[in-house]
Formats: sequence, structure tokens, C-alpha cells
Amino acid sequence: MLSYSSSFSSARLTQSEATKFIELKKTTDSEQIRHWLFTIIESDFDSKIDAKEKALILEKLSNTNKSTLLLEKSLDWFKPRQNGLHLYHNNIIGIGLDRNENGISFVSLFDLKRGIELLNRSNTSIFRLIVSNEKDSIKLNNESSWKTTKIQWDKNDKLSLLTLNFKGPKDPKLIGLSVFCEVEFNNNLTHWTLETRLPEKGLSLLETEFPTIKAGPIGEIPEDNVIHYPKASGIASQSPYTKDINYSEVYPNWRATYQMLGLYDKKGGLYIASHDPSGSVKTISTNTDQDKVSFRFNWPAPNMGLDDNGYKLPGKVVLGSIEGDWYKAAMIYQAWVKEQAPWWPPAPNKRPSRIQDIAVWVQHETGGDLATLVAEVKEFAKFMRVPIGFHWYVWHKIPFDNDYPHFFPAKDGFVKAVRELEDAGVRVMPYINGRLWDADLDDFKSEGIKAVTKNERGEPYIEDYGNGVRNAVMNPVTQIWQNKIKDIVLKLQQNSGTSGVYLDQISAASPKLCMDITHGHPLGGGSWWLDQGYYKLLSAIRDEMPEGAFLTSEAMAEPYNHLLDGLLSWNSQFQNQKPIYSAIYGGRISIFGRNNPVGPKKHKALIMRAGQQLVFGEQIGWISPKILKETEPAKFLRKMAQTRYKLIDYFVDGQMLPPPIVRGDIPNITADWEWGENDPSDITISALQRGAWQANDGKIIKIFVNVSDETIYFSTPNAHKTDEDKISLPSYSLKLISIN
Repeated sequence: MLSYSSSFSSARLTQSEATKFIELKKTTDSEQIRHWLFTIIESDFDSKIDAKEKALILEKLSNTNKSTLLLEKSLDWFKPRQNGLHLYHNNIIGIGLDRNENGISFVSLFDLKRGIELLNRSNTSIFRLIVSNEKDSIKLNNESSWKTTKIQWDKNDKLSLLTLNFKGPKDPKLIGLSVFCEVEFNNNLTHWTLETRLPEKGLSLLETEFPTIKAGPIGEIPEDNVIHYPKASGIASQSPYTKDINYSEVYPNWRATYQMLGLYDKKGGLYIASHDPSGSVKTISTNTDQDKVSFRFNWPAPNMGLDDNGYKLPGKVVLGSIEGDWYKAAMIYQAWVKEQAPWWPPAPNKRPSRIQDIAVWVQHETGGDLATLVAEVKEFAKFMRVPIGFHWYVWHKIPFDNDYPHFFPAKDGFVKAVRELEDAGVRVMPYINGRLWDADLDDFKSEGIKAVTKNERGEPYIEDYGNGVRNAVMNPVTQIWQNKIKDIVLKLQQNSGTSGVYLDQISAASPKLCMDITHGHPLGGGSWWLDQGYYKLLSAIRDEMPEGAFLTSEAMAEPYNHLLDGLLSWNSQFQNQKPIYSAIYGGRISIFGRNNPVGPKKHKALIMRAGQQLVFGEQIGWISPKILKETEPAKFLRKMAQTRYKLIDYFVDGQMLPPPIVRGDIPNITADWEWGENDPSDITISALQRGAWQANDGKIIKIFVNVSDETIYFSTPNAHKTDEDKISLPSYSLKLISIN
């Protein structure tokens, strides 16, 4: 067996056509190629380019008339060369490669329209591999002393394609290994594929890093740069070179909710994404220092530890330039998802459910008698005067996070309570865990052990949530676990009559790299966690669910969107968060709830979150009914919920638009959001929360919410963009502007 540990789960895909975007204007500046070359030489890229090569290029530039180095003719000089600098472009985006005796270096990603370099001086790698030969783990990359490398450029009216071949590493342990990379130019973006091929015996691929990008600063003012990455709803942080950001998460999970990142200034910048429609497990990373921003994707290989497990990475990694900010990047990513990803949700009217018109959520756990719980939830519903959802914890006799998955029998009176609440218009959604089995139970030792995920030593993956209970992470591919969860869900919906069921952790937690060969899936990495696992599990449930019933899980994570009706966004609790997930998916899936502690000293944070929820397009609340004892925040919560319900046609099957432009002296506001991962846990947001949404009929609504205790004065462009509306917005109030 191999020895390999990773924090990271086989994809079989056919390559699909590149996503189509609005075509940018091609540059016609005959000086741009000269500027590009000078930029590469002056940047030096840690002296990666040979000194003689630099001198040759500078001599070429100084002795060449400007008119003979036009963009459309610029490739002619590079085409016949063997080693040295090579430039390839489509008049919009350019790639610079330096071929030498060791391999091929990636030295430039150039925005020809703006005339700026997107890469940093530091070394950018095309790929890095970890390979095992049973005795050793060996690392190599695109510069690792290859015997043969080849660059091929094919360009015509329909295609601009760059092919890179790497064959025969000089390391004698790696005989028979080769790597093939293709780069297709499509308007302002380049689409990269990578395949590693191995001999029949002797080598096993463990991991592929593809690519490692060192970027920025973008433009002339580093302080204007903004980095964005897929944590929770999405984070966009200005001036990243002073922030010491260190983000690395295994996709898919609640901290890696989609596969897209970027870096931009006020005019635009770098788009980087994995357009992988299989949703294969990968680690998405970005980190910053005072000079640069690094981005990388790490893919654990399917069938790691087995010989000849060559891997063509699913989908394409996309690099390029964009004009705009995080919202523009989200629209590029959304266009790809709609066209190629299986998880783009069906239109709400194609799969109607009772979650869609919920405006606000109450959450409660059974403490005393059920009659008191029912009365409190009904009182909450009466106060809100809109459709509500009830997330019911500890409805079962077992303790929370203990004795899973034995949720039945329910507490006495549970079915009667469900029916009373449902008859009152409350949509009941009980909690179950969709992922864990108590490892100390007898039936786990006799039955569950066959279906548990296991590491390379054959040991179950065990998790402890602070109560001393050893919870085993179950493998969703196994029939044992699929049947277990299906039976629980259908019993709740068909026998107990609940509108929904919440399956905890399914979307929140990362895949495990299971190495149990008896489960019938590829060992380690790939897409099996989804396509052989949770996709089959959830589809089997949906096939037998009552009409109008719904399924939800914990946290946003895109590859589950088509099989879940709602995602609990309770962990969108971070500084600089933006509604990037909502911009991509908001009109197609219900996003609901925030972590909302109640109490006299928590009002400020509650109001901030509720206002942000409304403009993000979320269903409001997820809060204890005890909030009704606190009059002012309860009234504000109701105002947000009733506005949400009033605007339902914008939030259900609508599309988020860029936040409205505002001008004025708008203050920030700070409060403790009580999220343990933040240290300190104070969060600062604009006192004026704003958003814009477009309904399916084309109507647009602009939403402005004052979450502070002071009046805010601001202006915003009017409907015709010919003038500005001047607005005075009192404390804790909102303003809606409709555009037909």
C-alpha cells in the first residue's frame, strides 16, 4: 500500500465546447507586442529567462522597425525557434512561455487590451505532480529536466490552440511518464487541460497541482487590488498585499462552495477557475504576501496507489482577463455552469416545493413539553404574518450528536405536533445527520463498518464534535448508507407528514479519500463521492418524496444544488463577504438562515445580518422564537421577512444584478457576530446594505436597507441613468426602487 496523506475524492468526462461570452474588441495597437516583450524582460521573473535570451530579444526590438512587428505578424519570429521565449495570443489575451533545456516555463499572461501583465515576477508553474514508485514519493513539474518538450501552435479563423508536450523525465525512476497540456484561446480567456500518462507498471499518480499562479499587483495602484475566493457566500478583500490571507480548502464544502477566484483593480483583472463539471475533489488555495497573490488547484488522483492510474483532469482550468469585479467573474462562471455543469438547478416552476415561498425561519429544539414548543412556533408565525419554516432539532429520543443514525423512535407526540404546525401553515423541517454513524454502537461494528470511509491503513475516518462521541464518516456509495438515509427521510415525510427534511453536513463537509476497494469506487480522488454517492442517494429519495416536499442541507456547496431545494447559510459570518454564491445561483435554490443568537446585547448584530440577508436574496432569520420578547429587533426582522415575501418574484427564479451605485458619506457599522472562527469576532459592514434583483419578466428592484441608528443621506442613479435620486433613509428603514 502507498504512504500518502492529504487533506482531501474517478471522473470520466468528454470535453465540452468552450463557454461563449460577449466578444471583446481586439486590440490593433502595433506597439503592443513591443510593450509586452519589454514587460517580460523588465520583470525578469526571478531570472528565469536566460541572460543571452534577454539580450537577443532586446537587440531584436531595437533593430526592428515598429511597422514590422505588428500583432498579427508577431508570431512569425517565435515559430521556428527551439529554446527561448515564445509568445502566443489571439489579439486579446497572450501567453508567454520560455523553453529551455529543463522544460517549459510559464512567464506571462498578458492582457493585450489594457497592456498589463497579470502574472507576478515570481515563478508560476503549469503543473506539479506527486508520483509514487512504491518506495518513494517523487515530485516533478514542468521544469523538471525533461528529455523532450514540444510546443505546437495551431491558429485559424475558428481556433487558437496551444499544445505542450513533456516526455521522458531525466530521473530514471520516472521512465515512461509523460504530460500533455492543451490551451485553447477563447476571446479574453484561455482554457487549459492536463493529462498525465504513466507506464503500465511501476508508477502511480498521487496528486496533480494544476496550475500554480503567482499574480499581481494588477495595474499601477496595489491598494486598489481586490482578491476574491469561494469561502461561504464569497469573500472579496481589498488591498490583499497587507492582509496575509492564507486560504486552503477541500472542494466541495462550506468553505469552498464554488470553483472560482480572482484578482482585480478598478478596471478589471485576473479570472481563474476550475470549470470542472464533475465536481471532483480538489483543494482550492490562495495566499498573499506583500508582493503577490498565489492561486492553485490540487487534485488527488483516482486509484492512487495503483499502477498506471494516469489522469486527465476533468473539465478545464480557465485563466484570463476580465473587465469588472467579482460580479462580472460570477457571471462568466454562471454562464459555464448553465451550459455544462449537471448541478444547475431546474427552474422553480419545474420543481415546485413548499420551501420556495418561505420568508423567515424559526429554529427550536425540544426541551420541555411539545405543547409549549408548538405554541411558541405558532406565536412566531402569527407575529411574522408570512410563510415560515421551522427547523426542528432534537425531535428524537437520542441525544444530539449521539447514537446516530437511530433517529427513531421520535419523542412522544411528535407526529401530532407536526400535523398541528403544518395545519397552521408552518413548514416543518426536522434535523437528521446525513453523514455520520456512532462508531461505538454494536450495529456499527457489525453492519456500519462495511460502509464506512477508510484511510490507506484501512482505518475508519472518525470525527469528534466535542462531546466524546466517536462519529464515523459513512461512504455515500454504499447501499447500506443509501438505504439507511432514504428510509429515515421517507418515514419523516410520508409517515410523520413533515414538509421537509434537513440532512446535516452533506453539503458542508468535504469528501473523504476512501481507500476501501470493496466499495467499488476508484480509490482516493475523483468524482465518485458525488456521481456514485450522494447523487444516487438523493435521487433515490426524490423519486419517492411526496409532491411539494423538500430536502435541505447545511451550507452552500454548488454540486448539490440540483438535488437539494435549500441550503442553510448559517455560516456566512465573515468580514468582506459578498453575495457571489447568490449571484450565481440565488434565483434557482433557496438560501436561508444565519447564525442568530438572541439576547439584549445582540440586537445590533442581528439587525446587520437581517438587512444583509435581504439584499443577498436569502430567506430571513433562522432564530429562536424567544426573539419575540425583544420588541425592536423582532419588528425589524418582521419588516425584512415581509419585504422578502413581497418581492418573492425577484428572489425565486430571478437574477441578482450588480449592487446599485451609491454616492454619499455612508458610514460603516461594527458589531460582534459571535462566530468562533473569527478572531476577533467583530464584523464591520456598510450601514447602507444594498442589492438589486431582476424578475423573470424583466422588472428590476433596487433595495436599500439602513441597518444603523442614524439617518443616511445618499444618491443613486435614477431609472433612466440621466440623473440621480437623492434619498434620505431613516434608521432601521428600507427603500425600494422599482424599474419596469
